[in-house]
Parts: sequence; structure tokens; C-alpha cells
Amino acid sequence: MAPVEGAQGPAYAWPNRDGHGGETMRAGDPGDRAHRPLVAGVYPGLMSGLKPFDRTTANVVLTELRRTRQVRQFTAELVSDKDLQAILEVARWSGSSMNRQPWTFIVVRERGDLQRLADLAPNAKHVAGAAVAIAIAMGGANAEWDAYDEGRAAERILIAANALGLGAGIGWALESNRPQVAQFLGLTPPAFVRTIISLGHPTEAATQPKSAPGTARRPLKDLVREL
Repeated sequence: MAPVEGAQGPAYAWPNRDGHGGETMRAGDPGDRAHRPLVAGVYPGLMSGLKPFDRTTANVVLTELRRTRQVRQFTAELVSDKDLQAILEVARWSGSSMNRQPWTFIVVRERGDLQRLADLAPNAKHVAGAAVAIAIAMGGANAEWDAYDEGRAAERILIAANALGLGAGIGWALESNRPQVAQFLGLTPPAFVRTIISLGHPTEAATQPKSAPGTARRPLKDLVREL
């Protein structure tokens, strides 16, 4: 998959089965979802293998990093155990301060439990409509380190879900809600849950671009400077 320059921002040429040619598209194009099986087949293998990236395989990962976004509307279709396991493996391999690995990933599947979790954490109300939720429980020993490590794991879960053709959205349990959420999830203080991630198959509406291609982020020239 090679980058192709265009007036509306970078596009990508997805190779055919023989590795040559292929269709050119931009993220957000209607045909984008048709190519998800390719990404889903390549990405997990790349991340679990020992071979170094080359430019072609690296572009698969870099494209997923750029395309990942929040999804909070889901169909009734379930998430397969295989996909959930792949996402949890990516989360498990997230980096952490001093390699503490301070998290526990609590998987919530039952519809009644998802609704209860949404009620306890209104800022994560989209959990009620998800196929499954992952609550990231942190140890609570170091607030600054926990916040950093929690964010790294959460973003990796979103990227993995997106690579598999699923959708994921982050919600928070505000500080005032955390004791009730912790009790519901069986945690003992100082352990807590702040981040709850909804997972599922995105609805048609959720897959639609919310802005024109290339306009959703500030230009790189406005964000980078050199000393």
C-alpha cells in the first residue's frame, strides 16, 4: 500500500492479491470499508510477528493510526471471541511506566450489566448500546503514572478495534461516579475505573465522515516547529 499525493490530502493505493496495482482511495471514501478485510488480515499478524517492518507493511499500520476515530453507535451484531482476544492482546502489550503493567481489563458483555454501567457513568452512556465493553481498572498507587499508562492502553484498544473493522469509543467515569463504578465491578480502593471503552460493529451513520477529507486536523505546519 503506497501513498499517493492528491489535492485533498494523502490517499493510499491498496495492492491487489499479487501485490501490484490496486485501487486508490482516501480515508472516509465510501469504498473504504470494502478494504477492511485486508487490514484485518494483515494488522494483527504484523503486530504479533518478529519480522521487522518494511515500507509496505509499515504503511498498513501508519494508515490505521491516522484513520482511528471514536465510534459510539453500534449494530446488534456481536463481537467475536477471536476479535476480542486480538484486541485484548494488543492492550496487554501496551507500554507502561517502569513496565508496571498496572491495569486489569474488565470485559462486560451482558446487556443488563452494560446498561447498569452506563447508568453509573453517564459520561460513558454509549456503553449501553455496545456489544461489549472493556473497563480499564488501574491500581491507584500513582495518579500521574496511572493517567499516562491508562491513556496508552485505551488508544491501542481503539486502534486495534478499527484495524479489525470494528468501532470503539472511550467514555469516562467522572471522579464523583468512580466509587459506585468500582463497587459494581468488584474493585477494592485504591483501585478505580475511569476509562470505559465501548466495542461493536459500527452503524452506517457511525461510519460516515464528519468532515471533508484532510480537514479534520490542523495542518502539520501549525503544530510543528524546530529549534
